[in-house]
Amino acid sequence: MKTKNKDYEKMVELYELYEQKIYYVAYSILNNIQQAEDIVQETFIILYQNMEKIYSLNTEELKRYILRIAKNKSIDGYRKNKRHEMFLDEYQKESPEVADENIEEWEQRSICEVQIDTLLTELNDSYRQIFKYKVFYNLTYQEISKIMGITEVNARKQFERARKRVQNIIGGIENDEFKELQKYV
Repeated sequence: MKTKNKDYEKMVELYELYEQKIYYVAYSILNNIQQAEDIVQETFIILYQNMEKIYSLNTEELKRYILRIAKNKSIDGYRKNKRHEMFLDEYQKESPEVADENIEEWEQRSICEVQIDTLLTELNDSYRQIFKYKVFYNLTYQEISKIMGITEVNARKQFERARKRVQNIIGGIENDEFKELQKYV
């Protein structure tokens, strides 16, 4: 019981200290009030899920950790917005028949991404994030290293480890959804 109370008090303390900073980071990337507020909530959910790590970090490390989570979540949201904008732009340019076919294709791709996300839950957070940046967003190791605050060599090595892990997991799976992913692994 004392642990839950201690966790609650720590979360209240973190909320009071970092809520505005997280909001500022998210809003500066997304330029959207509602999405920035969502990022604040998502960041605190992740923090609550990783309470043991929070207790192990000193103040400066904790601040970097919290703001990195907010920044990464915001970048994910920004890219998601860009994909939706591109999809809408393409949809408006096409004839209705072609657009209907593309919607079905897009839905299939979305379903595939959900299945891949489920598969990636087998990886630790860092490997999963790097794998997504490299495979889904086609970022370079240099870009990944800047986003995650690690060296370029570390980003490359973590991706290789994640790739091998995914390859081991899907190696025996005969499924059309994973064939596209297999070309990356």
